[in-house]
Amino acid sequence: MKRRSMAALLAAVAMTAVPAAVLSDTLPKTHFQVVGGGSHNYTYSAVEKPFWEKTLPEASDGRVTAELAGLSETGLKGPEIMRLMRGNAIDIGMGVFAFVSGDDAMLEGVDLPGMAPDIATARKIVRSYRPTLAARLRDHHGVHLLATVPYTAQVFFCREPVQRLEDLKGRKIRTRGRNMADFISALGASPVTISFAEVIPALQTGVVDCAVSGIGSGNSAKWYDVAKYLYNLPTDWSIGFYAMGEQRWQRLDPAVQQFLQQRAAVLEDRLWEETARENGYALACNTGQGECRIHKPADMQATEPTAAEREQLRAVASRVAGQWGKRCGAACARAWSDSVGKALGVTLP
Repeated sequence: MKRRSMAALLAAVAMTAVPAAVLSDTLPKTHFQVVGGGSHNYTYSAVEKPFWEKTLPEASDGRVTAELAGLSETGLKGPEIMRLMRGNAIDIGMGVFAFVSGDDAMLEGVDLPGMAPDIATARKIVRSYRPTLAARLRDHHGVHLLATVPYTAQVFFCREPVQRLEDLKGRKIRTRGRNMADFISALGASPVTISFAEVIPALQTGVVDCAVSGIGSGNSAKWYDVAKYLYNLPTDWSIGFYAMGEQRWQRLDPAVQQFLQQRAAVLEDRLWEETARENGYALACNTGQGECRIHKPADMQATEPTAAEREQLRAVASRVAGQWGKRCGAACARAWSDSVGKALGVTLP
C-alpha cells in the first residue's frame, strides 16, 4: 500500500515537473483573438506582442496561436472590456481595474492609493489579493483571471516646484478614479478630473497645477514641455489584468486550459520585470540624470518624500483605505485585511 502511494505521488510530481513536454503532444489546435493594452505603451511591443504572437505558438509547437490587437486599434475605450469578454465578443482581453471596477469597489482593493511606494510592494499586494480578485471576477463578472499587469508609477507632473509634501496643499491636481481623488483630497489638494489628452492645455492655462499619470506615460506625451517639476510619489501602479470570459474558458480543452494558465504566469512575470526596468529608465529620462532608455530625455527637476513624510503618507493611505472599506462593505474590508492587510501590517476598521 505504501509502495503504491509513493508511486502515485512520484507520478503526480512527474506530471507537474514536465508539463510542457506532455502538453505539446496533447494540445488541440486553438486560436485566440486577443485585445491587449495600448499599443503606444512600451510593454505592448516589448512583452505583449512577442508573447502572444511568438512565444505562445513556439511553446505549443504551433498548436496554440493568437492574434493581438491594441486597444486603440479596436476602437474600444477600456471600461467595456469585461462585458465583451463575458459576452464572448472577444477571446482574451486586457483591462485596468481602475477603469472596469464600475460599481464593484472590491476590484479597487488591488491598487489602493499610497499603499505601494515601490513596485516590489505593489506586486506583494497583488499576490496577496489575487485569490480574492480571481474569485470575484469569476463569480460576479463571469471572467477568468489569467495574469496581472502593472504600469509605471503614477506620479506628479507639476508646473511649480514641490520641495516638500506640504507644497501640494491647495493645488489643483488632475486625477483619475475616486480613490485617487480621495487620496489627493487627504493631502490637502483639489482633485480635478480631466482626460489624458486634455492635460497639456490644462497645465498651460492653469486649469490644473499638477497632473498625475504614469512616469513613463507622462514622458511619452511630452508633459515635460509644460511641467518642469516631477514629484516622485507613487499614488498607485494602474494595475491591470489579462482575462477571458468564464464560459469561453470552460469550453476550452483541459490541456489548453493548463497550458494557457502556465504560459500566462510567464507573461505576468515578464510584464512585472520589464515594467520595473521601464520605471527606472523613465525617471532617468524625465530628469536627464542616469541611464535613459525607452523614453525621451528631458530636464525636469525631481524630488521625493522624506522618510518622515513617508510616515505621514502611510497614515493618509490607511485613512483613505478605511474610507474605501466602508464603501466596499464589511465582508470586502475583512477580505482585504486578511490578505493585503496581513502582508502590509494594515487592518481596516
